[in-house]
Amino acid sequence: MSSLFARGSVGAPVQNWALVATVLCLLLPLPSVVWRVLMLSGVDVGFADAGVYTSSGEGVGYVLALDGVEVLVGLACLGLGMRWGERVPRAVPGVGGRVIPRWLPTAIGSLGVVAMLLIWGALLYSLGRVWLGLGEGWVPDHGMSGIERAFLLACYVPFFAWPLAIIAALAGYWRRRRPVLRAS
Repeated sequence: MSSLFARGSVGAPVQNWALVATVLCLLLPLPSVVWRVLMLSGVDVGFADAGVYTSSGEGVGYVLALDGVEVLVGLACLGLGMRWGERVPRAVPGVGGRVIPRWLPTAIGSLGVVAMLLIWGALLYSLGRVWLGLGEGWVPDHGMSGIERAFLLACYVPFFAWPLAIIAALAGYWRRRRPVLRAS
């Protein structure tokens, strides 16, 4: 139990696979961000409900906030493979230079992944029922051409792989930051 709350080592080399995972954490959500920015910009991406988001400040704000959160989470995940993810930057008043306990980013990231998986599971269940003809409801590709649907999929399939990259980055961070046991 004490190793759970140990601060963890600082400065250990980042595993290659964990570094790749942290970079993917930043890159995987970006195509969906681009798709939504194109939609907000008036580009016809085939989304029949685009007007719901482009016709009001609240709709535009919602989409931009969603995009901002995705990019910020991606950047935070990048810290799992960088030195600034081990120690609070010195410029931060009061806490600058302190070692970040390894459990903190791991716990926050794990809760985020669980939340993402629950939301996406419910969404995929709902959409899957409609696409399989087992129920009625809203689907984002209603009225899209084959090319528009392919573009939507190309932009959103990487987004659904995002939790896997976050899990790998968190595992690498936890493993790399484990406390070093010293012989007495």
